[in-house]
Amino acid sequence: MKILNFGSFNIDRVYNVSQFVSEGETILAKSLKIFPGGKGLNQSIAAAGAGASVIHAGTVGPEGEF
Repeated sequence: MKILNFGSFNIDRVYNVSQFVSEGETILAKSLKIFPGGKGLNQSIAAAGAGASVIHAGTVGPEGEF
């Protein structure tokens, strides 16, 4: 199966913290990991993982050099 997916492509920042932050609170993160993500890209990755031939089409802004 061939799929052309027009969808979002974002840079996800995942912070590891010891607790949920309360309103007005500031805490330090234990770590930060940065991944390509976004609903559209995640769908393309899942379809490719299921065996489909996927082309993902999206727009990347000037800050998107990843």
